Parts: sequence; C-alpha cells; structure tokens
Amino acid sequence: MKLQAGKEETKLDYNQDFAIVDDVSNVKEALDTMIQNNLRLLVIQKGGNPVGICDSHLLLMQTGRLDQKIVYDTEFITIRDHQDFSISVHDFSYALIVDGKNQIIGWTDGKSVEIDSLKLAYSKDMRAMTTDLEAIVDSIYDEVLVVDAQGKIIRVSNRSTNNLWGVNLQTVIGQNILDLEEKGWFKPSVTRKVIEEKKKISIVQHNRFGRKILAVGNPIFNRKKELVRIVIASRDITEETRLEKELEEAKTLKEQYRKEVDILRKVHQGNGKRIIYQSEQMKNLMFEVERVAQVESTVTIYGESGVGKELIAHSIHQLSPRAEKPFIRINCGSIPENLLESELFGYEKGAFTGALGNGKKGLFELANEGTLFLDEIGELPLNLQVKLLRAIQEREIMKIGGTKTIPINIRIIAATNKNLEEMVTAGTFREDLFYRIHVIPLIVPPLRERMDDIEHLVYHFLEYYNDRFSTKKHFSEDAMEMLNAYKWPGNIRQLQNVTERAMVITSNQMITANDLVKILENRKKSQNPVEVHSIIPLQIAVQDTEKQLLHLALSKYNTLTKVAEVLEVSQPTISRLYNKLKNNMGV
Repeated sequence: MKLQAGKEETKLDYNQDFAIVDDVSNVKEALDTMIQNNLRLLVIQKGGNPVGICDSHLLLMQTGRLDQKIVYDTEFITIRDHQDFSISVHDFSYALIVDGKNQIIGWTDGKSVEIDSLKLAYSKDMRAMTTDLEAIVDSIYDEVLVVDAQGKIIRVSNRSTNNLWGVNLQTVIGQNILDLEEKGWFKPSVTRKVIEEKKKISIVQHNRFGRKILAVGNPIFNRKKELVRIVIASRDITEETRLEKELEEAKTLKEQYRKEVDILRKVHQGNGKRIIYQSEQMKNLMFEVERVAQVESTVTIYGESGVGKELIAHSIHQLSPRAEKPFIRINCGSIPENLLESELFGYEKGAFTGALGNGKKGLFELANEGTLFLDEIGELPLNLQVKLLRAIQEREIMKIGGTKTIPINIRIIAATNKNLEEMVTAGTFREDLFYRIHVIPLIVPPLRERMDDIEHLVYHFLEYYNDRFSTKKHFSEDAMEMLNAYKWPGNIRQLQNVTERAMVITSNQMITANDLVKILENRKKSQNPVEVHSIIPLQIAVQDTEKQLLHLALSKYNTLTKVAEVLEVSQPTISRLYNKLKNNMGV
C-alpha cells in the first residue's frame, strides 16, 4: 500500500515503544527484550534492514517454543516522518516511521491511522452541521434565545428585532433575563418557571408595549440530569387569526423535526451492527465484545431472559476471523435429554432404532471452522457435560455408535440466565466444565439498568413494524414517557412485544399512554401473583408471603373469619398466624 499526498491530509502520530532485533533471535530472547523494556512491538532486521514485525500478541502465541527462531509478519510499510498523507484504498497492519537518515524512530498501525482519518472527517461533518443548524435557527420565524441555568443570555438568533422587546437583542447578550423581567420588559418569565420546574414550559407573556407573546422554554440537561441551558422561542400572538395559522405551522415543523431527529439517530447508530444501543453500559460491553472477538478463548454470556444474549454471541462471531464460517446455535433447554446428545454429536448408521440410514452429522461437525453457540448451557444434563468437556479439551468428538474420533476446530460461546457458580456449589454443574467455559465472562445488563437505550429501541421497532405492516404509526409524548418509566422485567423481548401489540391493536396513527396501559395491565394480570427476585431461606420467604397475604386480606375484609374463608384455611389457623406475626413481625 502507499500513503499518498491528498486533499484530506494530516500529520502522522507514532509510538516509540519498540526495539530492533535480528531475525536469528529466538523466542525467549525476543520475549525478554519486550518484557524488560515494556514494549509492544519488535522490528526484525536482517543485514541492517527491517524485514518484519512481531507484536506482543504474535510473540505470546510462540511461547510454547522458546528456543526456536522468532516468527514474524513481513507485511508492513515504511513512512517518512512529518510526511503528509491520505489513506489509499488498500489496508495495512503496521507502518514503520523513519527520519531523514532512514533510521527507524517509531511505528503506528493501520487502525490508528484509520481512526485519525475518521476523526478528521467527523470534525468536518460537525462543523458543517453546526453551520447548517445556525442557518436553520436563523430562518425560523420565532425569536430564539439561549440562556444558561442562571438565566444569563448566551445567544440570540439573527431574526431577533426590536418588535417584541423594543431593543436589538444582540445588545443584551451577557445580561440576565430575570433582571429584564424585574425591569418590566415582560411578565411572567418563562425562564424562571423552567428553572423552578425543570421541564418544558409554554406561557403567554405580556410585554411592556401591551402585546401578547407566546414563549416556549425548553430545558437542556447534561448527563448528570443537571440543567445547563434553556432555549426560549418567542412570537407575537396578538392577532387570533395569526395565532391559528402559526399553530398549524408549528405542528408541521414539529413533525419535520421529529423526522430529522430520527434520521440523525439512524446515522449515529449506523455502525453496521444489529444491536441498537446508546447507553454507556452497552458501549462498554460492545468494546469488550470487539476485543474478545479477536481471540479464540471460550466466552460465557450471562444475562436475564430477553436481554439479547444471542445477538451478543452473533456479534462476537461476526467480528471474529471466523465470520465467514458457520454460526450454529442450539438451546440446551429446549431439546429433550434423550435427543440432545445426537443433536450435538451426531450418530453413525444404525446407532439406534429410528436412526437415519446414512447416519447424521451433529452440530459440532456442522459448526466446524466456525462458532457453536450453546444457549441456556445451565440446562445441559450432567452426563452430557462430561462429553462437552472432553470435546472442548481434546478438540475432537465421537458420534453415537462411532468407533473413531473426529477432529473439530470450533469456537465455543455459551450463554445462560443462571448463576453457574451457585450451580457448581449445588452439584448441578461440573466444576471442571465451568472453568473451561468461564474463561471470558460477559454480562449483558437488563434493560432497566440501561434506560437510555429504550427510546432508540422503540424507534427501531417502530420503523421495522411500520415497514412490515405498511403503516405510519408513532407514539405520543406521554406514551413515550410511560415506556421510559416502565421497568421491563421481560427486557428487550418484552419491549418489542409491547411495541408490536400496540401497533396491531390500536386503530389510530398515534399510540397513546392509554393504549399502553391496557397492554401492560393485561400482562400484569397474566403474571404469577408471587414473584421471587433473589434467593433467600425458604422459611423467611414463607413468613414474608404470609405477612403480605394477611396485610392484603385484612385491608379488604374486616374479620378474621372472612380472611380465613378467602385464604381457604381454618379460622384457628388464621388466628394463630395473625397473633404470631403481630407479636414477631409487627402485623
């Protein structure tokens, strides 16, 4: 590849943690050099010229043969220091930086250069977007002011004139808008109400010239939910006919803004992945996914049902060197135990009654060279855990009824919603298998712990089902607030289910909070009346349930006789239980 001069040029940043070693060096010598000097890269030279690159990962892969010559990568390029460059259509792994005397002074990698180029392009896009947004704001009919959390005026739109305030607003930048209210310029102050109530406020003001002003204050919060800005849009609504026309224009503008926000959101999420996320928790998880995808270690994905464990597993496969090979999934809890072994390992001709005449390949064989995803591995019977352990350790399997082993080359990814360590303690999961699959644990947080993702997921499902059903439905603001406030015990799967149901059963284009209440209440009624969210001693659980039942029954019925009747126990039992709980637990 070449680095050529071009219009999108930048200066090259490089690393200096490297050493030059001869190509006759063995692995032990190279490893000692790298560790002692805290290096990440070795440059291999022959006859005084660089001939290859060996990074820390490649060197660690050779530690099993310390006395042999180091193996290195010969695909690299050389770049002169301070050279302006742009990336061509080809890719490269490493580049050596040389000075004017052709002495190696540093190195960089293709990914860093690519990221720097993307940052440059993103910076230019942001500047262009800022210019466009300023032009949009200045073209809006309203007068727009931006104030800080204390009311200090920071910016005004160029459209602002003397019509509403009697002065050019450019001259009041830096003043406090609350002070202008005290001077009688207008009343009441929308800024003061937004500061007090921390929400969007719309009010009708009266200015000092006796005209009516519609002022809308929109609060802007930072990630800590602290108020940092207030955007105020104001317009004269003295004439009723003019007000009606402008309200209609506002509705159109609002819908246009909604579409623009949706487009911007899709562009922001356009990373080629099937997983929709915005929260910091998921960003950190996906960072781990990208890292572990490059190694062959076994991964176990933990998470509640419906959080998207299979999508995480598929992402690991897609980001790995095995991406073009098969991705085979099996749910260990959905197949009867007597069939699970044949599904996993296959069988030979005539292995058992009912077997296919030519035998059958198992999922291990079908996944060869690719990835085998064992979903709900906690449901795997103990006898198959032994066989799975052997397949992982020996990298070979034997079919049912077979007499010879079959070598396999696959990556194992497991997933479960159970605590495997507790299962090991209880004796329902083999400890040796646990340590084999628990090399890299990944925990997918439940949706209630990453609420920032809800709105993005909802828009994603809306787009999907609108396209599927040929509709143009959307959620109202109060419906979206309800979706954001709900705890989603069924996680993303439940959110998708509720979105689809709402779109199917509602007849209007807009889905309201009332529509969602009916769906969520029906689900609540269909759930088990008793839920257990953590493991506690059985006796304590029974006592707590009894206490709650008594409280609930006594709040509805006035006598212990009636309580005994509805709880379907004898009156002496209720009396004894009531006295016990009253004395010991404060009923």
